[in-house]
Amino acid sequence: MSGADTLEDRRVEDLAHQVTETSDKNVPILLLAIQDILDSVIPSSQRASKVKKDIWNFDLLQSVLLALRQDFSLIQGKWNTAASLAKILAHCAVGLEPTDTYEYNAIFLPEASERLLILARNIQFRYMKIPEKTLTLKDDLIKDFKEVIEALQWLISGHVFLTMHVLRSNYLLQMLITDDKETAIVILGLFQNAVRVNPMVLQTLDEKVVHSLLDEVIYKLSAFNDAEVGAAATRALVNIADVHQQLIRLLYTRYKGLRPLLSRWTGKGFGRDLKKLLGLLDAGSTQQAEMQRLHRAAKTIQAVWKGFQTRRQLKKANKAFTRLQKSFREKQVQRDLHAEKERERRELQHQLLVSRRQAIRQTRQKQLDMITAMAPGKVDAYLQMSQIAAAVKLQARWRGIIERRKLGLRQATAKQVRAAITIQRVVRRFLKRLEEKKREPLLFRPPPGLTDERRVDLQRTIDQHREAHPPKQLSRQLQQELHDEAQEMLGRYLSVRMAHRKNYQRREALLASLETDADLLSDAPKLCDLTDRDMHKFTSHSAPIAAKALANHKEQMLMLRQPWWKKLNAGERTDEEAEQDYDSNIL
Repeated sequence: MSGADTLEDRRVEDLAHQVTETSDKNVPILLLAIQDILDSVIPSSQRASKVKKDIWNFDLLQSVLLALRQDFSLIQGKWNTAASLAKILAHCAVGLEPTDTYEYNAIFLPEASERLLILARNIQFRYMKIPEKTLTLKDDLIKDFKEVIEALQWLISGHVFLTMHVLRSNYLLQMLITDDKETAIVILGLFQNAVRVNPMVLQTLDEKVVHSLLDEVIYKLSAFNDAEVGAAATRALVNIADVHQQLIRLLYTRYKGLRPLLSRWTGKGFGRDLKKLLGLLDAGSTQQAEMQRLHRAAKTIQAVWKGFQTRRQLKKANKAFTRLQKSFREKQVQRDLHAEKERERRELQHQLLVSRRQAIRQTRQKQLDMITAMAPGKVDAYLQMSQIAAAVKLQARWRGIIERRKLGLRQATAKQVRAAITIQRVVRRFLKRLEEKKREPLLFRPPPGLTDERRVDLQRTIDQHREAHPPKQLSRQLQQELHDEAQEMLGRYLSVRMAHRKNYQRREALLASLETDADLLSDAPKLCDLTDRDMHKFTSHSAPIAAKALANHKEQMLMLRQPWWKKLNAGERTDEEAEQDYDSNIL
């Protein structure tokens, strides 16, 4: 047994001892502690079942039942205490599995339901006796009354067989007969919930009891004008008819004027239930009512199926959300582990740094002790040697830092040098290939008509000429003069080659221009067909040419205006004569 179970057992046992030792007037107040014990455990759990069993074994439930017999107007808390005890009784009785089931089911539970009905009847009686001016007291009593009825409903929902005891109780009929609106609505709700919990209860009850209950419900519809009472009565009849099919025939045969009675409730705010009840009455037969019931059952099945699909989708969504939460938690755990490892690493670095500092401190302390033990004359020399060694180390470290800083630049420079070497190698190979191509002899192209026979004849002629005219032996001086002459000729050729090339290009351009002009003149249209576009073709954009063309045009026009005798020697005139004639005509 765990420590929590032991605690509940001890609390129940202590409460039982206190109840046995106190007076009857204080028992209800002490029994309210059972609610604290029930609240300390999870409902519907094994611990809750064990606590309820312990409460039963210590006769605390029997004490609650006996305490409900007292007059709570004299007890502290009054009827609020009674309502709390009724709630405790119902909650302890539901889910309790005692060893003696016969005593529990056959004696205790019927007596408990009867006691709750009596308590509700007493609260209702006092509620009706209080004048309307004391609204606070009436509100407290109706609240306690509702709590007692809710406790009774909870009790019969856990023990279905109690519905028969409740419905055939005279106290229920007495509470239903009263003309109070608030309590009547609550009792009608109890009636319909009891039938809904046990649909077969009306068949097991005496017909007289059923008629009495229905008479009171129909009376509420006929005598009351309040819409809430009418809605509660109509809802009770509809819900009872849904689970008890014989009620349709009973309403149709026993209460002939029910339909006109229901018509006066039209437009009072509960039209849905009223329309459903009128439909049942209009059916007039069990077959029609059964068809309507089947129709409603089909709707219910569809609603259940849709609800099942929705719950299945929600279940899938919950599973997906659970997986998402799991993955998120795993990621969070990994992140925490990483943070923990990082913290351990930093802690290790800190410890290493601390240990290193301690080692340095110990080394310096040893050096100090050694200096202290040395002779005074050797201390200066030792310190000077230490300074030199430290300076050497610092210089070495600093040179290392400088070299490491220059390492990246040197690597980049080396990479550039290797790239330049590679580029130069490729360029040299390219230039070498160009030079080799220049030095390659041109492919021999034999002139047209040179056949093998003709080539043999020419070669024979050349050989004969060489034999007939052998070369003369030249001296060194003549060879030098011949070489100088050749060099001079080559120099003259190279000096005039660019000029000859420019003249050649100029001639080629002039020939191309002449060919273009000739084509333009040959394709020129007649003067009558001339357009601005054609005139634009014959227009020159060069100023000297345009000036020369204008001068020639004026000269030609002048010649056309000259007398005939001046045109006889027009082709033999010089330029000076033409200019003189032109100037004289202008003047």
